[in-house]
Amino acid sequence: MSIGDLKTDGLKGNNFPWQLKMLKGQQCACDQLTAINANTDDVEFLLSAILTTLQANTEYEAKFVVDTCNGDTVYLEVRVWNPDTSTWGPITYYLPGSDTPVIPPGAATPGCLIYTDPSGVLALMLGAIQAGNLILTDIETNTGDTVTELQNLFALYTAGQSACADSLSVTLCTEQGINLNNIDGNTTNILSDTTTIVSQLNSQVKTPVIKRITGTTLSINVAIQSISIACPVTSGASISVSTDNGLSSVNIRPGETVYYDAGALNNYFAANLFQINTTVGGEALITYII
Repeated sequence: MSIGDLKTDGLKGNNFPWQLKMLKGQQCACDQLTAINANTDDVEFLLSAILTTLQANTEYEAKFVVDTCNGDTVYLEVRVWNPDTSTWGPITYYLPGSDTPVIPPGAATPGCLIYTDPSGVLALMLGAIQAGNLILTDIETNTGDTVTELQNLFALYTAGQSACADSLSVTLCTEQGINLNNIDGNTTNILSDTTTIVSQLNSQVKTPVIKRITGTTLSINVAIQSISIACPVTSGASISVSTDNGLSSVNIRPGETVYYDAGALNNYFAANLFQINTTVGGEALITYII
């Protein structure tokens, strides 16, 4: 066959494109066969490894057991056949879906572990799934109710009691409206109390008073923040001071001074709490702050 010509002489009957495609196709087939030959070596090694594993010990027995002494927990009981000794290996337990061996708590107590039909295990799984679906359905229902209630409360907060007709219930709506009114009233009281506290914390102008008395009785008839009472050395006699509206008294001797302070935050002593008596001949120097 001539390349590019169907005849052995001349240039008639040229079919070069077809012959070129045929040659390329044969080269492609050759390349694919070479790749298959290489992959066959890998497949042969893999099949040999699988055969070795199968010939070693892959015969096993697996059963479902239920630990009735531990909340009916389901375990998979597995034992592997040993072809070298023609005996079964030790029993191993696994939790479903796990490849970590475990020891069921009831294994040490006779009668706790019982074998169960796989269909029974499937029934337990189905029951658990159905119970879970009921819980999810309940959550979905309650969530929907909560959203509705929140939407109605939001409408109440924004529209006031006029929105009662469109709420979950007129009673609930009215109660919410009353609660909102109470909150509003309490907020007003809190604001008033806060204003009072701020006013007390702010500095205030005080009035100091000083008096000297002798041969008389003085009752401090206004609320005061502090008071100082002195009996001068030259007084010659003691004075009597009462700090409980005259119910009892104590003598202050010449040269002694007493001082009372109601403390911070504008605390005060009540009016008429202090009485100073100099009728026995003494003298008193008194200062106090209103």
